[in-house]
Amino acid sequence: RRPGSFTGLRTACAVAQGLAFGAHNGQGTPVLPVDTLLAVAEEARHQHGLTQVVAVLDARMDEVYTAPFQFDGHRWSEPGDFGLLAPEHIEVPVGWALAGNADAAYPGRIAPAVPAAARVVVLPTASALLRLAPALLAAGQAVPADQALPRYIRNKVAKTTQERADERLAQATAGLA
Repeated sequence: RRPGSFTGLRTACAVAQGLAFGAHNGQGTPVLPVDTLLAVAEEARHQHGLTQVVAVLDARMDEVYTAPFQFDGHRWSEPGDFGLLAPEHIEVPVGWALAGNADAAYPGRIAPAVPAAARVVVLPTASALLRLAPALLAAGQAVPADQALPRYIRNKVAKTTQERADERLAQATAGLA
């Protein structure tokens, strides 16, 4: 359900809704929305045994999607919200790993103090979604198909590069005042 490209999120939700509405001879079935960054964290756990992960995905336009996740042995903690930040603004707590594809997209710009051994390139996979499903279902997170909607992180999808640069400059100037 998030984060991701505007078209990709809409397409994924539409396909899930269509399949859910047609399931059980037209009776329908609930849908389980899963966040993309959670699937990244799960793939990092599965492939590398990581349980404290700052998931980061390239959001294009010189920004990254990010969220911290911690696995307690049974399920992942859910962050309050996801971030959309310049690569230099990612913070990784000591002892945590950085996982996703943004580190490769912005080499040397994301959390330079994090050692190479704590950086893994992983992407969300269908098998990660399947591993996450039992705990999410048990937590009651399935929704009726008509409520399986994308959740966008960017307020304005069509901002120009110049608009984003102007916003960052205004924020930096405000921080100095």
